[in-house]
Amino acid sequence: MTIPSLDGNGSNFNINIKQNIPVNPQPPVPVQAEPAEINNSAHEVVSPSGVENSTSEVQQDVNSNITSQQNSSGSSTQDDEYSIKQFRKDYQLRLEKEVMPILKGYEEERKKRFMMAVIAAVICVIAGIFIFFNVEGRLAGEAAGGCIAGAFAIWMWIKKSFELKIKRLIMPTLMKAMHGFKWLENPVVAAADISACKIFPKADRAGASFDDCFVGEYRGVPIAISECSYTIGSGKNRKTIFEGAVIRLKMNKNFEGLTVVRPKNVGLRDVSDLKKSKLQEVKLEDVEFSKDYVVYSTDQIESRYLLTTAFMDRFRDITMAFCSFYSFCSFYGDSVYIAPYCTSDLFNLCSLTKPVTNKEQFEQLFNEFVSILQLVDHFKLDKKLGL
Repeated sequence: MTIPSLDGNGSNFNINIKQNIPVNPQPPVPVQAEPAEINNSAHEVVSPSGVENSTSEVQQDVNSNITSQQNSSGSSTQDDEYSIKQFRKDYQLRLEKEVMPILKGYEEERKKRFMMAVIAAVICVIAGIFIFFNVEGRLAGEAAGGCIAGAFAIWMWIKKSFELKIKRLIMPTLMKAMHGFKWLENPVVAAADISACKIFPKADRAGASFDDCFVGEYRGVPIAISECSYTIGSGKNRKTIFEGAVIRLKMNKNFEGLTVVRPKNVGLRDVSDLKKSKLQEVKLEDVEFSKDYVVYSTDQIESRYLLTTAFMDRFRDITMAFCSFYSFCSFYGDSVYIAPYCTSDLFNLCSLTKPVTNKEQFEQLFNEFVSILQLVDHFKLDKKLGL
C-alpha cells in the first residue's frame, strides 16, 4: 500500500512560520480548482463573550478571503474547503484582528503573576537551603528537596492557571480559523478507548491526567486529540507510561484485526499484555524500524499490508514533527491511534517570562496543530484505502 503525502499545500504564509514537518520529495500533485463556496457562518466574527463583533474591517478581510477562493466553474471540493492553505490565512487574520487586541489587556496581569511566581520560588528555595544546612538527620535532604520541588510546582500552577484563563478567552476564536474544530478542556479520546486499542501497556491501571483537547474534521476525516499523561506507582516507584498527545483518526472502514506498534526505548517497554491477548509479534523487513519499534498483531496479513515502507517513513516524520524521539501507534476498530511521546508541554501558550502578545507561541501552536492535520494528507485517510 502506498501512502503518499500531500506536498506543497499552503506554502504561502505571510508571517514567518517555522515548518517542523519533514516531507520526502514527491512527484508533482495536480492542483485542484479553488472552491467557489465556503460557509460564511464559519467566518462569523464573534467576541469571546459570544457577542457579535461589529468591526467591519474584520468582516471585510474575511469576505475578501472567501471571494478570492471562488472559481469560474462555480464548483467546490471538500479538499479545498478544508485546506491547510486556507487555515493559514484565517489563523493569521483572526490572530491579528481579534486575538491580539484581547491579549493586550492582560499584559499587566502577566507581570503580576510573574512577580508572584518569582517571590514564591525564592521563598521555597531559601527554605530548602535553610533546612539542608540547619536540620540534622537523614530526612533533611528530602525535606530540602521537597522545598525545591515546591518552588517548581508553585511556578507551574501560577503559569497554568493564567494559561487556562487566556485559552478560555481566545481558543474559541482561533478554532474558527479551522472549520468545525473545537478546543475542549475534557478528554475526547477516552481512557476506555486507549485501553481497548492497547496502544500503551497497563493503561487500564494507570493514573491519567489531561490538558488540551481538540475535536473536529479535516477532509472528511473525524479527528480527536487529547494531550495526556499516564503514570503508575507513586513516589520513588512512580513510572511514566506515556506523556504527549493521543491522536485518533477515524477510517472509512473497520480493521479486521488489532495491530500495535510500540517503541522499544520509552515507557515501560512491556509487551506482556499483548501476548496475553494472543497478539503475535510481526517481523518486519525494515531493519532500522525494527531496531526502534516492536509490532504485534492479531492478523499477520493485515499488519504487513498496513506497515509498508511508506507508512514507516511517514511514522518517523510524525515523530520528528512533535520534536519527539518515538511514537506509539494502534490500528483498532475503525480508527488509527497515533501518540507522539513528548516531554514538553504541547499547545503551550502564555509564558510568564515573555509578553502575552509574543507571536512565537502562536507560531508553535499553529505548527503543532498543522502537523496533526497533515497526518490526513500523509496517509490519505480521506480516500478509500481498499483494506
